[in-house]
Amino acid sequence: MNHAGSNQADFDFLLANARAGSALGLPFFSHLEHPIGIWNYIRIADDIAKQFSAGHVLDWGCGYGQMTYLLRRRGLQVTAFDIGEAGKKLPDIALCREIDVVYSAHPTTLPFSDKSFDAVLSCGVLEHVDEFSERGNEFKSLREIARVLRPGGQFFIYQLPQHFAWQEAVIRRLHLGYAHPRRYTVREITTLLEQAGFFVQRVRRANLIPKNLTGMPTRLRNAYSLFSRPLIALDGIVCKIPLVNSLAGVLEISTRSQRATK
Repeated sequence: MNHAGSNQADFDFLLANARAGSALGLPFFSHLEHPIGIWNYIRIADDIAKQFSAGHVLDWGCGYGQMTYLLRRRGLQVTAFDIGEAGKKLPDIALCREIDVVYSAHPTTLPFSDKSFDAVLSCGVLEHVDEFSERGNEFKSLREIARVLRPGGQFFIYQLPQHFAWQEAVIRRLHLGYAHPRRYTVREITTLLEQAGFFVQRVRRANLIPKNLTGMPTRLRNAYSLFSRPLIALDGIVCKIPLVNSLAGVLEISTRSQRATK
């Protein structure tokens, strides 16, 4: 399959489903409906596929399944997991019909055996663990992820809010919408991951150029729709500039389990 054509097909599918979800009044889909947000998810899926070409992935906190869908499209075996009661029903749209989600009501314990997965993905999830449950569950969750990973397995973290992100500061100052109460410095998240049993291989910054357009004027959102892909490419360049990138919106981290093979 042509790579560019595959990505365009992924974009068209997710955009159609985002519009269907928005029509049902589901708030997350209004966020996914912005083209730059969809292309950013596609960029993340492509980045993971470059680092991890084959194996079984746990999509930890899968939501409506956009990352599960994209990773499966790249040839990976993916188990979708989220917090919720067994038997929870997803919206009746094509994206959600594509996945079979494993649910658990427990805030930290995963319903999987030790060493079940070759990789785990957290895309916009880790920062919410303590927000929706008792403090300290963040570390417990990381230890659980280490448990279900095979020795040397990979743990990918994307969309992790950076402590000094300029966008978060503006959102809080002008009351434009949701601002993450939990944000991380590189040193803080690196220390936390190492304590939980991971070796940090790569840390980079992204979203110096905004990709979440909630609260932005309509004209600006429409402009982003026209220039989404060039803006994502430009973001990849400017986020490599020292000091300037300390104001970027999120951190993207690749790690491996430190557990030694017996």
